[in-house]
Amino acid sequence: MKNEKGFTLLEIMIAMTISLIALLAVSELYINTKKTSNLQSMQNRVSEDGRYTLFMLQKIIGQSGFRPNPKEAMITDRLTSISSESITVKYKSDGLNQIICDGSVDTLNNENTIIISKSENKLQCNTISWIAPSVSGTGNGTELIDFKIKYGIDTGPINTNSVYGCGIEAGDGSKNRDCIADNYVNELPIAVSPDQIVSIKICLILRSEKKNASIVKTSKVKDCNDNDIDQSQNDKKIYRMFNTTIQLRNS
Repeated sequence: MKNEKGFTLLEIMIAMTISLIALLAVSELYINTKKTSNLQSMQNRVSEDGRYTLFMLQKIIGQSGFRPNPKEAMITDRLTSISSESITVKYKSDGLNQIICDGSVDTLNNENTIIISKSENKLQCNTISWIAPSVSGTGNGTELIDFKIKYGIDTGPINTNSVYGCGIEAGDGSKNRDCIADNYVNELPIAVSPDQIVSIKICLILRSEKKNASIVKTSKVKDCNDNDIDQSQNDKKIYRMFNTTIQLRNS
């Protein structure tokens, strides 16, 4: 019919412009959503690795010196190789509650020695890496940036009730320490023995292996000693600090 009309060129151009604007908006939303998802994934990975590592540190260090029969003498070398970045733990397993580096229960009466130490950007328990980046260096792993140990030492007072005290029992039934940390040190002072360690503080700084362009920092990240970490302000990576205090039994 003569009155039938199609779309004019102007109408088609307007429709195409509106469609293009809508497509750009959807694309922008998709890109932003993906960036947010990637950032959340990075945050979750670092947080999960940190929580797992704290659990393993608390469990394994807390079992130092354990023996199934409490009447047995405390293992004298239950804590050795003591430094700010390494500790060696020794115990005797009851076959139920003590775990080894992979989280499995140790065998009954096994006298085990476990070394926890920082090795470059890894945190290792014997030969198992609790924290480590991927082999390629471009994966979704977590890097260990700082690991510091402080030892809470008990230096007194003397003549503590044997029910609450620590150390060797005196002739009057008292003990020579009170099981309370009087000071935290990076290494044991002269004349202080490992059996005087009653608690341990651990600090971890973890970093995502991946980068995310949306990460903006106003200043450099601090390490466990409150010093600036080089390149941390502009590396587009996530950092997290984890702290824990582990109480030890001295009896």
